[in-house]
Amino acid sequence: MATISIDEVERGQRGYGLSVFSGSTPERFEIEVIGVMRNISPDRSWILARLSGQDLERIGVAQGMSGSPVYIDGRLAGAVAFGWGFSRDPIAGITPIAEMRALGEVGELPAGGRAMAGLGKSGPPLDLAAMAALEIPEDLLQRQLVGLRPRLFDGASSSLQWSATGFDGLGRDLLAAALGSLSPSGRMEAPADGESSNTQPLVAGGPVAIVLVEGDLNLAATGTVTDVVGDRVYALGHPLLGLGPVDLPMARAEVVTLLPSLNTSFKISNQGPVVGSFRQDREAGMLGIIGAEPPMIPVTLRVRGAEERTYQVRVARLAALTPSLIGTSLLSVLNTANFSRGEQAVDLRAKIDLRGYPPLVIEQSFDGGNAPSQAAGYLLSIVGYLMQNVLEVVEIEQIDVVVDQLATPRTATLVGAHADRGVVRPGERVRLNLEFLAHRGEPFRHSFELQLPEELPVGRYSIMIGDGPTIDAMRMQVEAIVPRRFPRALEVMRNFHSQRDLVALGLLRSPGLAVVGQPMARLPGSMRSLLATAGSSQAVPLTVAVIQEVVERLDFPFTGGSRIDLVVERRRSDPDGEASARDNQPRKEKR
Repeated sequence: MATISIDEVERGQRGYGLSVFSGSTPERFEIEVIGVMRNISPDRSWILARLSGQDLERIGVAQGMSGSPVYIDGRLAGAVAFGWGFSRDPIAGITPIAEMRALGEVGELPAGGRAMAGLGKSGPPLDLAAMAALEIPEDLLQRQLVGLRPRLFDGASSSLQWSATGFDGLGRDLLAAALGSLSPSGRMEAPADGESSNTQPLVAGGPVAIVLVEGDLNLAATGTVTDVVGDRVYALGHPLLGLGPVDLPMARAEVVTLLPSLNTSFKISNQGPVVGSFRQDREAGMLGIIGAEPPMIPVTLRVRGAEERTYQVRVARLAALTPSLIGTSLLSVLNTANFSRGEQAVDLRAKIDLRGYPPLVIEQSFDGGNAPSQAAGYLLSIVGYLMQNVLEVVEIEQIDVVVDQLATPRTATLVGAHADRGVVRPGERVRLNLEFLAHRGEPFRHSFELQLPEELPVGRYSIMIGDGPTIDAMRMQVEAIVPRRFPRALEVMRNFHSQRDLVALGLLRSPGLAVVGQPMARLPGSMRSLLATAGSSQAVPLTVAVIQEVVERLDFPFTGGSRIDLVVERRRSDPDGEASARDNQPRKEKR
């Protein structure tokens, strides 16, 4: 198709555009050039035009028209990209075709580079310390979804149509707030027996969908194809997210109808099969490749409550976007399967399969009116760290989530702890008596037995005991854990404990170092001096050594922590008055 350059465009020129208003066949509308806005930003200009025909005088520039090709003098001029809500006239901004064609000249990154697109310098949504302590901001999902809406200028809004099915309750509310509007959508009718789902190719002026979630839940952005050159598809005339190199599913679509609105009218569309992959997401639009196979992450969400429901979805693989989509999907299915508002209890278990590593399994419990959002935010933060960490490109192959949802909170509070005696000897067993306050209930007690290390030295021995997140957070601080390599970060995440875990740590005052994020307690003085002076800002002094860890899984979650100080005396058989302290590594025991 011949093109017309922006230098040839003048006020008063007339032409036409193509878009689908019902079905899948492009229909003509008319345009009149109002003027050209040059150099709005470096290498960016826009054509302003008044639209008419197809009742656009009344409807205005509708969502779903993004990418609609515009022709002047029979030559392709560009794509409808944006309009203004509540405008009395159907005025559209048009992206020049030369800027869109330039997308085909941008080199692609390898798959790993595309997976890391859009990270910038901010890193994961939460660091390991915040995840360990369950410091999940209430608005984490909302903050992460903000990036879904493209930003234009002076109140202009893209003419892109966002649609969702399956999302409900808080999940849909968050998506609608982030995107500005959200229309319903469905599935295209399945082809007849023997007929290929790809018999109708993408054409200029026809609808095209960018699929972010598909399956029992579906989230897609629908726009219009501007031009097709061989296997290359140019669309939208503006960015989806502006992430540069991407790998997002490109699907056929059809328009059910166009719904007029006083603010911004929009198309209601059905999504069809995936036919390729969008590889570029830039200011001038999107570039897709027909026949390319975009990777997606299979996610199984199983909710057990009054009844058990299982949901299967596939989520687009994009580091900047996937975590928030998975978190929002979980929040939505909790509402659909049971409920997502009101006082309740949520137990979350997720198995995340990683390429090149054993699966990561996380378990956590949440109580209260915000429990579903906290569970969704926690899953988001875990997946976000895996996909957005700056240590290594990590490929998630599959995620399986099981959630037990109960109508009554159960979290107790640890209000006190003491040992059955204050003076002990190495190797002895000590009974720790714990006092709890039940949720809206009565006080109760629980006993916890701890066997002291055989090599325990004479002196004071402190035991920190509490719920898993409280003790995990304390340990990360005591041992100055800041992983410098991904395998170490993964090890830290594997050791996260649940609020159902009663964790006891044995602590000794003992100088050591944390070297490259790895604690090295109770080092000989010569080795400590050597490591501390060799260089480096990566050696952090430690004053306390963790030499023992014991975990007991309770049948209820709780919060709180306590410290118990013991005095260690020599063994009766130790004539020197002091036991040896040879083992530098903490002993772990699980019950």
